Amino acid sequence: MKDYVSIIIAYHEGKAPKTIRIKKSYLKAFTVSAVSFLSLSIVSYILSIALLSEKEKLKAKTERLQVERHEVLAEKERLEQERLTISKKLKTLESKMAMVEDYLSKRGVITKPLAVGGASYKFDYQDLSHLDFLKERSDYLLSKVRATPLGYPVYGRITSHLGWRKNPFGRGYEFHSGIDIEAPYGSKVISTADGVVEFANNHGSYGKAVIIKHPSGYYTLYGHLSNIWVEVGQKVKAGDVIGLVGSTGRSTGPHLHYEVLFEGRLKNPMDYLVWR
Repeated sequence: MKDYVSIIIAYHEGKAPKTIRIKKSYLKAFTVSAVSFLSLSIVSYILSIALLSEKEKLKAKTERLQVERHEVLAEKERLEQERLTISKKLKTLESKMAMVEDYLSKRGVITKPLAVGGASYKFDYQDLSHLDFLKERSDYLLSKVRATPLGYPVYGRITSHLGWRKNPFGRGYEFHSGIDIEAPYGSKVISTADGVVEFANNHGSYGKAVIIKHPSGYYTLYGHLSNIWVEVGQKVKAGDVIGLVGSTGRSTGPHLHYEVLFEGRLKNPMDYLVWR
């Protein structure tokens, strides 16, 4: 009897009680099973909650990654459009630079290379060496332009041109080697290109004069100055003031005598005042 457990069931209304005997081994097995089932249920519930939470996290992460993917694709498309725009602008810039070079070669500012040849390769506009070349070429063109006499040395009315003219001091005719620009006494005279001052002193009929040697092969002369602001050997930039308008030397009144020479030959300064 020790191996059994008795369970007495009592009834109401005078009915005789009922006794149920269960082996202890069965009861233990049932208890163990019940406890195991309950434990597994609790563990399963906890795991299901954890898995559900992890699922929600993965879902949120997936949605976030989808949003980031769309953002990356949009950024990639924007960068591609930007690249195409830059490429088109670089092509336009290159075309304009080629036109500028062609124009400058026609004006004698730069010379075209002779006896050249070789294979031709077309590089993408993203090629950094191409961009470096365009920058170097633009710097080269700028240096050539800055070394070529351009613009007015002083603003005023042109009173005499290059060539033969009536002698303003007497009878007959004489050859005038530059242009005369009428301007108020003391007006600032500027260098029309980068260069080095080669002469800065009294120069016969030119009066007080400045001669500048430019690296492009040009020389410019500024005569009849009232005051000289530079000295021999001084480097000047285009736009630097080199002196003041005066009437020194062979002159009938305040004005600037301006000459342009290229490789020792007189050039018409009018061709350099305004590009036409």
